[in-house]
Amino acid sequence: MNKFFDYLEMDLPDCIIRELLSYIRRFAAAVAGDIPVEGKMGSYPFCASAEGEGRVRVHWVQVGRERIAVDAVV
Repeated sequence: MNKFFDYLEMDLPDCIIRELLSYIRRFAAAVAGDIPVEGKMGSYPFCASAEGEGRVRVHWVQVGRERIAVDAVV
């Protein structure tokens, strides 16, 4: 999870990162399965997949025009 924050902390405030993380976890658990799917929370598109046992792999998050490769399990 620290990797997720490390990659995004330069571009987003902590409160937005926490909200995004919570949304991605719920979204991936409901939709993804083990296949990566793209979603969007507000103006932040992302790609994630569920890995089972409540773990989610976040592949990338887009902030503005920059797509940040995260590849973190949260």
